Amino acid sequence: MYSFLKRNRTKVLIIPLIIYWLIILIGTSLPADSFADSIELSDKVKHFVAYMGLAVILGLNLHFQERWKLAKNFYIILTFFICITYGVVDELHQTLIPNRFAEFFDWVADSLGALAGILSVSVFIDRIKKNYIAD
Repeated sequence: MYSFLKRNRTKVLIIPLIIYWLIILIGTSLPADSFADSIELSDKVKHFVAYMGLAVILGLNLHFQERWKLAKNFYIILTFFICITYGVVDELHQTLIPNRFAEFFDWVADSLGALAGILSVSVFIDRIKKNYIAD
């Protein structure tokens, strides 16, 4: 699995990251009343899940990239910092969208989701790296 992700990074990690991030950006750029909410979940759960997914894909991308060694070595911290910073920017951006508001607790949910995502990635990478080294 480790070598597969290294070899296929563009198809498996980079393209999904771009698509996922665009979906988040588009979804938060639409006025609140412009789409039907088909998923009956708490707003905070949606924020948590969205940023958990972002942290997973971004963390994997940073870990498997080879260009910047510092980013590779500190992918956990960098992923968390990027996600929480983007969460703040996204919440502030929503103040410009009709019927949208910046909420501190949305950002908290974003941050907790990012933390859960990056912890999941860390455990996943540790496990697949052990199997890769053992093979």
